[in-house]
Amino acid sequence: MRIKGRRVHIAGSADKDTPEHLLRYAHELVAHLVQELSKEGATFIVGVGKEPLARPDDLSSPAIIFDWTALEAAHKCLKDGVSLAQGSQGRLIAAVVTSKSERQVPESRLHIWNELRREHAVKLEFIEPGWTSGAIRRTRQAQLGDILIALSGGEGVEHLAQEYAAAGKPIIPFDLDLGSSRGDGSGGAARLAQKALAHPERFVRFVDPDTSGDLLARLATRQGSVAIMDIVHSVVDLIHALESPTAFYVRLLNNMVPEFGAVEYFFRNVLNPVVKNFGYKAIEMGQEASTYAWMNEAIFDSLHYSSVVVVDLTALRNNCFMEFGYALGHGNRILLTAQKGTHLPFDSFALDCHYWEDSISDDQRITQLEEYWQRTIDRPPLVKPRSLL
Repeated sequence: MRIKGRRVHIAGSADKDTPEHLLRYAHELVAHLVQELSKEGATFIVGVGKEPLARPDDLSSPAIIFDWTALEAAHKCLKDGVSLAQGSQGRLIAAVVTSKSERQVPESRLHIWNELRREHAVKLEFIEPGWTSGAIRRTRQAQLGDILIALSGGEGVEHLAQEYAAAGKPIIPFDLDLGSSRGDGSGGAARLAQKALAHPERFVRFVDPDTSGDLLARLATRQGSVAIMDIVHSVVDLIHALESPTAFYVRLLNNMVPEFGAVEYFFRNVLNPVVKNFGYKAIEMGQEASTYAWMNEAIFDSLHYSSVVVVDLTALRNNCFMEFGYALGHGNRILLTAQKGTHLPFDSFALDCHYWEDSISDDQRITQLEEYWQRTIDRPPLVKPRSLL
């Protein structure tokens, strides 16, 4: 997997009674991870709000969460020119917040937060006013993220891991056991790290599955006794060994339909280069060997677990609308396209669609599609979750 453009979510926490040397090891690990991944072009999902300390009355004590350590490292990378405030697939930082989040930013961290905002390096997405459910925020974070890196923690980390697993996205848990800030959960990332060794296919998908044992074993910190940069380099190596995220194509496939030639040309000469440039692997029914006995199973399984779904509604095919509806309901990232002159029905007409043309050069069409991709790739879900809180 190419790291450039991937949005990495670093999450975790520690118990306030964790030995300080272990807590400082964890913070240093997070900081170096952000620095190394930034060099490769990664962007990040980070929590924004309070920074509870292990000893609240001692400002020199380390925090029991890692969000501000990650933000501080990302801010430094931006100032040093290692990272860009905005890239081809979004801003450096994405955060899902409540209306109270900014009021909870510690005074000592305000300069970092304000500078990141001034540089337009932050994408803020607010949940409904009054909603405080961490589960709602985590669900949306998992939709926005590409890779989860988990460090100790409790129920929150375990829920995030489940959300990423349900979407077929990589989960990289560390064995470092620091407890959790709320004293909950069933072992957090440390327990997940043990499970990953036994069942790697549940956590990550490697290009070469035979490498899974070695690559996951190299993440072992041995409770903070392994050099931090060795662990960081092992994480980078592991990500490079992962399968690329997929972009599933929903499109006209019947070559007897008049519009087929134009659609085929658009996908081969415009869409394919854009998908490849953004680091995705295209999945298109009928273009590769299938391991499924039933075509419909292959379609919906691939669609469900794809990071991006490209829906082209040229010729208004019923099967395309069916798959489009599934992707909308599942909360996939969706790019909606159609040949210029296509008249979409009412329910689709209101959505931002890229109408591609035949009368301009391929280079122009690629540029237009890339601009549309950047503008819409992180549009919010069609239906917002409900909460009783």
